[in-house]
Amino acid sequence: MTGYYIYASINDGKPSLQVVDADSQETCLDWAGHEVSNSPDTSEISDQDLQELFRRLLLVTCRQKLKARVKQAKTRRAQH
Repeated sequence: MTGYYIYASINDGKPSLQVVDADSQETCLDWAGHEVSNSPDTSEISDQDLQELFRRLLLVTCRQKLKARVKQAKTRRAQH
């Protein structure tokens, strides 16, 4: 199973998240939310931004599982 480096930050009230494959150094996810609050004391991101983030995280997870299945199938074929 592949590991990931996860970089999360908030810059000027805008959250960002980057997920990088530890083996290939490929960026699997590069997401930035948009601040919707005008108050400097509270920062919020839109529901649409959150939905987009979780959709993209789900896709990263699915891609990881597919890669693992392909690798497992290749290993089985090589053994037979």
